[in-house]
Amino acid sequence: MRILSLRFKNLNSLVGEWAIDFNDPAFTADGIFAITGPTGAGKSTLLDALCLALYGSTPRLGRITASGNEIMSRQTGECFAEVSFVSAHGHYCCHWAQHRARKKPDGELQAPRHEIVDADTDQVLENKLSTVTQKLEAVTGMDFQRFTRSMLLAQGHFARFLQANADERAPILEQITGTEIYSEISKAVHERHRSESSILNSLHHEMAAIGLLDPEQEAALDAAIQEHQASEFVLNGDCTALKESIDWLNTVARLRKDLDDLKTDAQKLKTDRQAFAPEAKRLEQALAAAPLEADYARLLSSREQQAKLERQLNELHQAMPALEKHRQAAAQALANAETHTAGAQENLRKAWPLLTQVRALDTQLRDRDTGVQRAEIACQSTREQLAKLQALKSREAEQCDRIEANIAKADQYLSEHRIDESLIGGLSGIEEQLRALERQQIECANTEKHQLGLLKDLQQATKHHDEAQQRRDSAQQALQRAAQAHQQAQIDLKQLLGDRALADYRREKEGLLREMALLSRIADLEAQRGLLEQGKPCPLCGATEHPFAEVGVPVANETEEKIQSLERVITAVEDQQGLLRQHDEAERAAQQAVSKAETALVSAAQQQAVLEQHLQQCDMQLLQRQKDLSAQHDRAAAILAPFDKPLELGADPTALIEELQGRCRGWQKAQQQRNELLQGRVNHQRELARLDALWQSQQDSLKQKQMEYESLIKDRDTLGTQRRDLFGEQSPEAYEKQLQQAVSIAESAEKKARELYGEQQQQWQQSQSRLAEFHRDIETFAPRLLEQETGFSQLLASKAFASEVDFLRARLAPEQRDLLVAQARSLEQRQTELNTRRAERQSRLEEQMAKPKTAQSLSELEPEYQRLERGLLEVRETLARLRVQWENNTNAKSQRADKQAQIEAQQKEYLRWHTLHELIGSADGKKYRNFAQGLTFEVMIGHANRQLMKMTDRYLLTRSEQAPLELNVVDNYQAGEIRSTKNLSGGESFIVSLALALGLSQMASSRVRVDSLFLDEGFGTLDEDALDVALETLANLQQDGKLIGVISHVAMLKERISTRIQVTPLTGGRSRLSGPGCH
Repeated sequence: MRILSLRFKNLNSLVGEWAIDFNDPAFTADGIFAITGPTGAGKSTLLDALCLALYGSTPRLGRITASGNEIMSRQTGECFAEVSFVSAHGHYCCHWAQHRARKKPDGELQAPRHEIVDADTDQVLENKLSTVTQKLEAVTGMDFQRFTRSMLLAQGHFARFLQANADERAPILEQITGTEIYSEISKAVHERHRSESSILNSLHHEMAAIGLLDPEQEAALDAAIQEHQASEFVLNGDCTALKESIDWLNTVARLRKDLDDLKTDAQKLKTDRQAFAPEAKRLEQALAAAPLEADYARLLSSREQQAKLERQLNELHQAMPALEKHRQAAAQALANAETHTAGAQENLRKAWPLLTQVRALDTQLRDRDTGVQRAEIACQSTREQLAKLQALKSREAEQCDRIEANIAKADQYLSEHRIDESLIGGLSGIEEQLRALERQQIECANTEKHQLGLLKDLQQATKHHDEAQQRRDSAQQALQRAAQAHQQAQIDLKQLLGDRALADYRREKEGLLREMALLSRIADLEAQRGLLEQGKPCPLCGATEHPFAEVGVPVANETEEKIQSLERVITAVEDQQGLLRQHDEAERAAQQAVSKAETALVSAAQQQAVLEQHLQQCDMQLLQRQKDLSAQHDRAAAILAPFDKPLELGADPTALIEELQGRCRGWQKAQQQRNELLQGRVNHQRELARLDALWQSQQDSLKQKQMEYESLIKDRDTLGTQRRDLFGEQSPEAYEKQLQQAVSIAESAEKKARELYGEQQQQWQQSQSRLAEFHRDIETFAPRLLEQETGFSQLLASKAFASEVDFLRARLAPEQRDLLVAQARSLEQRQTELNTRRAERQSRLEEQMAKPKTAQSLSELEPEYQRLERGLLEVRETLARLRVQWENNTNAKSQRADKQAQIEAQQKEYLRWHTLHELIGSADGKKYRNFAQGLTFEVMIGHANRQLMKMTDRYLLTRSEQAPLELNVVDNYQAGEIRSTKNLSGGESFIVSLALALGLSQMASSRVRVDSLFLDEGFGTLDEDALDVALETLANLQQDGKLIGVISHVAMLKERISTRIQVTPLTGGRSRLSGPGCH
């Protein structure tokens, strides 16, 4: 693909319509050209126009739509871009355009228009936004992403790729090389694997949901079906036999009833025939008269025609005298009109010479009036011009004075700020150095921040380690205390129990409680005990000795004291056992706490060691970056020294860049203003001289015009006197019009009179002809009428009609005659049908009676039939249910067989996708993408190294062994040392970035021939030698037939590239193009 020309209008600062012809000999001879101009002048706008025309998008803004257009120049109402190019498929032209409503700057944005045209035939190939890019991709082999990778390398794009880390580089590499398809494939394989697995699971679930009868159930169902089929056969035979008998009885009864009904119908038909007898006779006469209708109609027509001829003849005889009178009156009117017309024409002929003379004088007067008006207007206009010229002269003189003062101010500023002139060509280099310094500062700050974070983390880890150690020591002490407490509790428990068990104490307590209860009961019988007498038996037990009555009841106090003592011992033992359990649990908990604390202590120690190692690495990295920062600071300070800008450590490079940019813009603006003022002074001085000469010329012209004005006034007055003497104030046109109107009226009257006479004459002649014609017709028609009347009389006699009156009396209207005919036919048809039906019914009755079906009556057979029919219906319903069950089971067998086949087929499909999923499938697309990107990264490095070797023999690119997507460089000047690309200087980074750009361009265009290449990269970071090497590498691409365009504001490019397109800024934020092929 090769770009032939570019044309655009109102894009960014390039206001108006511009065109660049890349077929210009200057481009084809060198093969490389530069697009130069100050920062912000609009150099990149040329590449935006190229992308806009082809794809409707730009690298900086993306797709331009009706919702927003940031590329259209301010205060304009329309813009467009057009590119002509050739590819392997032919010569094409792409045009993109958009405008605001009514093409006004404040109008609403309208939808853009996009089309691609065959430049050889002017045929529009596509003109829809959605299809133009598809057609363009078909003819060029490149979409927008591939185009910006292979033909148009946007500013800073690959520097970001070089400086990105592995995580950031993966999506950038995917975007640049188009490997995003591998992510999609990986995701698609994962989704397909999941889908196939889901389908297989669904089939298994569906298989499980299909129920089948077991063999016993199936055999029972088959037996039930056979049994009900036999019952159905028996019941159906019985029902059929009864139904035949019932049908025979119903048929015999119906036939007998039909015969009775036919007798009634025969009697009614006889009555109807008698009633129709008078009408039948009338119909007979009408049918005899019907054949004569046509002859009678012809006779009536002849009689009517004869009467009409006689009537017309009488009317015409009566009209002839009036026609003659009108003809004579029309002839006299015609003669009078001819005389009047001749008189009017004579009057017009006599007035014509006078009218001609007056018109000539009127023409001369109008010419003089026009001349007078023009002379007066010219004098007044000249006076106004003199006043305007005087005012302009005053303003121009004042403007010259102001310009002189402004020139003096501009000279003073330029003298005081002469050092700023060097910023025009050197600002980009300074900016690169300051940006590099800023990056170094950011890296140092980030490293210091990371170091502080590591220190903080290390302090926190140390604190955690100490706390873990304290917790471990505390846990061990707690464990020791718990063990001692547990041992003491065991000793105390043993002392409390003595040599006995707790159960012994409890049994002893229970015995004492029983004894206490007995003593209580004995004490309760004290009153009865007082009644006992020695030697007499006790009423309760019969004993004759009563010891308690003599010595008293034993005291319970001792027993209670023993019980209380035992309770105290038991309670103390139980409490001690509970305390022993608590100490046991506390000891186990303390042991677990010790184990947990020791684990935490080991983890904290490991974390502390890792952080100390990271901190040591960070210290070394910070030291190296501080050294790099110091070196970069020295370089930046040296380049800033001439501008009286000391560079303090920690200074904000962005603020310095903005300040220097402001100084550069200020110098350029002052220089441009001075040039404009000098040019303005010359222009105003020329304008003042021109106004002086023009004022004197206008003064002389006014004197001459005044003299001409007075002469025209005199001639006009003389002609006016002559005209009034000849014709007064009367208008010749009105007088001529009056005479012509008289002629026209007379001629019109004559024409009407002539037409009227012609009409009357023609009408009189036609009436004479019609009189003769009517006489002839009447004489011819009379014999024929007599002949018709004689013939019709003979026809009447042949039909037995005595006269025409009898014939007319016998006639019937066709509708009435047809009605009577239909009635007669209906009666005959009814008689025929009645006879037929009676014979048929009688025959069928005799046939049925000859083959009797039963001797029983209908009332006896119907109940029995209904009972059998109900039984048959129940059997059939049951049989239907059984057959449905059998059919469902059969269908289930078939479904299970089909489902099993589907499962086997799906299992094979699932295993195929499962194998592929194990290889490349993943939900996030990483598995296959990472593999493909690794291969693509290797290929990209190979292409880039071939380009890099053309520019320098020092460096080669290589992949990091630790990180597959990390870039390192092999430094051949340092014994092949491998180091990170982040340590490259600004110029080295650009050389490597350019090699990557060209290598990636070669990858993206491997299947498409690219004959035009545009680079929008900053060359300001290169020294002279590196710049020569880079340009030589680009120029060598001409050997492949390529045209290379380089965008840069570096001044040294002007010396090394002779072919240049210059973008020059103007006032008001606008710019202009100049150079070969530009217009």
